Amino acid sequence: MVYKIDTNKKTVKKKIEQVHTAVADMKKFKTIAMLDLRKLPTALFQNLRKRIRTDGGVVLVLKKPVIERVLQSNKRLSDKAKECDKPVALIFTNMTPYGINSFFKTNKKKRAAKVGEEAILDIIVPEGETDLPAGPALSELKAAGLNVAIKAGKIAVNKDSTVAKKGDKLTVQKVKALQSLGIMPFETAATMIFAYDGEYIYSKEILDIGDTINADLAYCISQAVNLSINSGTYSSSSIEQLLVSALRQSSALDSLSAKKEG
Repeated sequence: MVYKIDTNKKTVKKKIEQVHTAVADMKKFKTIAMLDLRKLPTALFQNLRKRIRTDGGVVLVLKKPVIERVLQSNKRLSDKAKECDKPVALIFTNMTPYGINSFFKTNKKKRAAKVGEEAILDIIVPEGETDLPAGPALSELKAAGLNVAIKAGKIAVNKDSTVAKKGDKLTVQKVKALQSLGIMPFETAATMIFAYDGEYIYSKEILDIGDTINADLAYCISQAVNLSINSGTYSSSSIEQLLVSALRQSSALDSLSAKKEG
């Protein structure tokens, strides 16, 4: 049996209009990006959405069939329709793909720890006074591994205390202690799935290379210079160090010869 879509239905008409509007808008911007809405706090998303709109961009949260058809209208993006198997948003902007990805990464929101979650870094509570009054909280903080005591009627951390090391799973006691102290050791950031600049499609992984490329290049250069020096092969980067080394060896040899003659 073949089912035909009734294009006169109000809901169907609305979706068709949304597709036409989105396709027309998409052609007005330099970059098209897709944002993963899973695990993205509503407050953070609304803040990002507002800022993108203020900058002249467009953020669309539409039904899966609508987004699929919008992407399928562009040959280069048609394969990305498969990303619609999860909640996503389409973004049209004049920022570069690198620019929009950096925007998402720098606009983060701190959040509280959850039981069973792994610490991504060492979680350390610094030495100092707290606003917690003496009471049950003292035992709770001690159970979480903090070095605490009562000072002037308030709980104080006697010295920097490590609640969890990187990779440790957070227990109920540790999470409760962090919440009592108002410490939010994790950050939530929007995750971009891809960005398209009209010529190339960039994945988030490719755009993130820029975060480490300078350090990686500097390391490679230093290793290459070391190899050049150790092998005695001169280059524009190693010649100065090779000459300095030769001068030192020559001076040491002169000193040794002078001692022998004396």
